[in-house]
Amino acid sequence: MEETTKQEICKLTLNDFYKKLSERVSDYNAKLMLQSAMISSGLDQNLSSLNTDEAKAICLELIKKGGPAFQVGKALYHQVQ
Repeated sequence: MEETTKQEICKLTLNDFYKKLSERVSDYNAKLMLQSAMISSGLDQNLSSLNTDEAKAICLELIKKGGPAFQVGKALYHQVQ
């Protein structure tokens, strides 16, 4: 039997993560938090689009960081599901 490994493309982009983070912290800190979350989740920082699993991984890394990142990660995780 043939298995399909097609992954669902998520409506969220990296820019959406950045915008939400920058609403709570400075632009510089938002950029650092997002880059750190991407590195921790093992994702390439030059992604043009995210699939659902990648978006969830970023959300979970933001949740782990706590503080404002927790709130953003939690809110966006609910949007991904």
